[in-house]
Amino acid sequence: MSMPGWYPDPAGVAGRYRYWDGTSWSNETTTTPGQSVPSGPTGPGGPARPGNRGGGGRRNWTWLIVAVVGVAVIAVVIWLLTGGGGGGFTPVPEDTNSSTPTVSGWDETSTPTPPPTTQASLTACPTTAVSNETKQSDDGRLHGGGISVQEIDGWVNDDMYLQWVSDFHTQVDQVRTGWISNIGVGQLNAEDGFTDPQTSAQQSMECYASSGYYLNFTNRIDLVSESTTVSGYPAWHMRSEVHVSSIDMPEIDGDVVDIYVVDLGDPERMGIFVSSVTIGDTTRQALVDESISTLSVG
Repeated sequence: MSMPGWYPDPAGVAGRYRYWDGTSWSNETTTTPGQSVPSGPTGPGGPARPGNRGGGGRRNWTWLIVAVVGVAVIAVVIWLLTGGGGGGFTPVPEDTNSSTPTVSGWDETSTPTPPPTTQASLTACPTTAVSNETKQSDDGRLHGGGISVQEIDGWVNDDMYLQWVSDFHTQVDQVRTGWISNIGVGQLNAEDGFTDPQTSAQQSMECYASSGYYLNFTNRIDLVSESTTVSGYPAWHMRSEVHVSSIDMPEIDGDVVDIYVVDLGDPERMGIFVSSVTIGDTTRQALVDESISTLSVG
């Protein structure tokens, strides 16, 4: 049963309220339900309840049932709106990003300074319309976006796709069915909103972590966010743990993801390197770290 209080008059008069004392309705009504509790008696020994106008006990009980149901519905609605029981959904925070230019869908407000744990929103990443492709050579390196990196022996060259990256060229290594490690180089484009290495690295990490590549994404822990150089060109490096929870792969906790964004001095584009290695896989991580050490412009 609902708590005592003023509720919409069960008699159905718009804008009028009647007091429920926990067991019965008052005879007194009001249009300002914030007033004090009515002074008159309520209940069987007091004035007649709403609707009791000589129609007999059946009609009286009908109004009471309708009123109780109405009060119960109001109570449930209030419980849900106030997050009753600690459950319910929390609204996604508004993206109040102030950097310019920007692309709709990015949440650039989370701080990349180590070591925060962030739950990124499942943001809609931009899809680039740029379609240029760098022809791959036989020099044992991946080339894309004006940068290159040494290939890893035994890994397979693959056409992995990231929708916000153009000219993307990759190698992958299967860890188990449904899970791979990878390295890749490509191009970020100013027309898609990528204009400086730091913001672009953060944007790319958010997108890579939480926008579909990891279907069972739970949270991200940023380990490194730092200014660096690649072949003397300014760059920004992020390393994050991207955690997942999958009933199909309970032994997989997630990946260590590295992203480098390199400012080539070209207002139209920047180079990007992306790698991911299963958390705890020290053998593959060593191979990827060695490859990263060969990252260069050209």
